Amino acid sequence: MNIAFVVDPLESLDASIDTSVGLMHAAQERGADVWVTEAGQLEAVNGRARATARRVRLAPSRPSEGHRWTVPDPWFTATVPQQVWLDDMVAVFVRTEPPVDDVYTTAMLILDLLDPSRTAIVNDPTGIRVCSEHLLPLRFPDLIPPTIVTADARTIRSFVAEHDGAVVKPVDGFSGRGVLRLDRHDPNLTSLIEIATGNGDHAVVVQRYLREVDAGNKRIFMFGGEPVGALHRFPVAGDFRIGNPTAEAPITKRDREICQRLAPTLRRYGIHLAGLDVIGPYLIEVNVTSVGALRKADALLGWTLCADLLDDVLAPHTHRRTA
Repeated sequence: MNIAFVVDPLESLDASIDTSVGLMHAAQERGADVWVTEAGQLEAVNGRARATARRVRLAPSRPSEGHRWTVPDPWFTATVPQQVWLDDMVAVFVRTEPPVDDVYTTAMLILDLLDPSRTAIVNDPTGIRVCSEHLLPLRFPDLIPPTIVTADARTIRSFVAEHDGAVVKPVDGFSGRGVLRLDRHDPNLTSLIEIATGNGDHAVVVQRYLREVDAGNKRIFMFGGEPVGALHRFPVAGDFRIGNPTAEAPITKRDREICQRLAPTLRRYGIHLAGLDVIGPYLIEVNVTSVGALRKADALLGWTLCADLLDDVLAPHTHRRTA
């Protein structure tokens, strides 16, 4: 059984927390050969998807304190790169971090050549292109805080004045990078807007600042459109942005309403794994590209999310290939 992972450069991954590494461990523990490639190493040859990949063997790891795993150095060994046909894989996990740029988009179009009934793809490449993490929530205006998407400084200033504060973030950002808090009385407001929008060249997402963030942000994991667990995350000292998980979070009635509303859309576009970010009663983001924190949750709470996801994805495909 062969399983491929399309990831950022393997040497750049933090094996003590990275969900891709957790999924690789789960695959290896099930007897699979783990293959690792990058978005820029995919190619289309006579209508088939191929990749330059390395077969990887991971060293054992164990939960450490908090949300991390103890891993040896080196934490993996790998073969020399070789060309492999991706339709020979039982599954392909797309785990490249945003932004969804030209290299990323080209890789997704190549992955479109795979037959999803034969090779599981998580998440579906078409779904990744369609379901923008920051813009998909706009389809559900009653679930999100007041939000605008614009490159116009006047529109942003008016929004900040109306709501007495806002958060601005890049449309294609991730992990809190480039997120700024805007205050109507900040003498740097004009400069911050110029920086965020590239002097009006790039649209940004602007949302009302939610004071509920002081009580934490919730990451809800969804498999196949169903919520399977949630984590509390809190801002770190001196930074309004969200930090690492600290505890299990209850999935409330409001959380389930949000999940139920999104589920048909996620299923329609083949988003098997999603990470919903919720602050108070509001949906903030729908992570679909390289959904993280599963390995952190497994270490912190003794869960088996990485293994559960792998089993959930593989079950129908391993049956078909052995039938």
